[in-house]
Amino acid sequence: MAWFQLGRKKAAETDPLTPWEAYQAKQAHRTRARPKLPLPQVTTLRRHHRTRNLVLVLTPLLLLLGFFGYMVSPLSKVGEITVTGTQNLPIQTVIDASQLGPTDTVIGVATHRAALASQIKAAVPEVAAVNLHLTHLNRLTIKVQEFVPMGYVVKQGAYHMILENGAIMRASSKTPADNFPVFTGFNNAAAAKMAKAIRQFPAAVRRTISEVRSTRGGSNPYQITLIMTDGNTVIADSRTVAEKISYYPAIVAQVQAKGTVDLEVGAFFTPYSK
Repeated sequence: MAWFQLGRKKAAETDPLTPWEAYQAKQAHRTRARPKLPLPQVTTLRRHHRTRNLVLVLTPLLLLLGFFGYMVSPLSKVGEITVTGTQNLPIQTVIDASQLGPTDTVIGVATHRAALASQIKAAVPEVAAVNLHLTHLNRLTIKVQEFVPMGYVVKQGAYHMILENGAIMRASSKTPADNFPVFTGFNNAAAAKMAKAIRQFPAAVRRTISEVRSTRGGSNPYQITLIMTDGNTVIADSRTVAEKISYYPAIVAQVQAKGTVDLEVGAFFTPYSK
């Protein structure tokens, strides 16, 4: 009998536990090893967890509520539109080209600034650069940079400004400004090329041009004549005048009389008396 009980004890000691029994034994060991917190600390910990969960839930809801409230408020729509930097271009032309109105949202303008700038430049060829800025939440400022005016082209008795890029403005005036030359004898394409060539002139020379004529003399269809405000006349080739006009100040500085500076082939001066 003693031998049988001893054998059962040894078998129990060497018999492995089932997975469920091993898990239960492990959990019981953890429960015995885990320190028990006092009741006030447990209450504080639970309150902290509830507060954290409440913040995690309410924060997105408040953000969404604020966003939707902003979207239905007047501040989310474009309020006042201001255009700066214009000298010869009507302000309303820029506003019309933007196609913006009181129904457009500030967020839409902010996310599509580059597209709006390209749209204005495409609709208004007189504009060289456009920048859009939002101020005071919903006030839009459109800052434009115009192409430099080069002179006037006469059409049906009206003077139309021609710009450095060759664009001819739709607006007209009855009299030209004194500081810009008048292009005569050119069609639109030739006037545009001439304006681009004059843009390369030194600023001091450009300011002394009173009139640009397409004379086409001496069997040269590209011959032009520049009437200068200092009393001299310049005959040149429209294809090379931008390169040769730099000789003009040095030539007139060496002579006392008024006359014609010929830059068509070479570079020489002939007084009017001859």
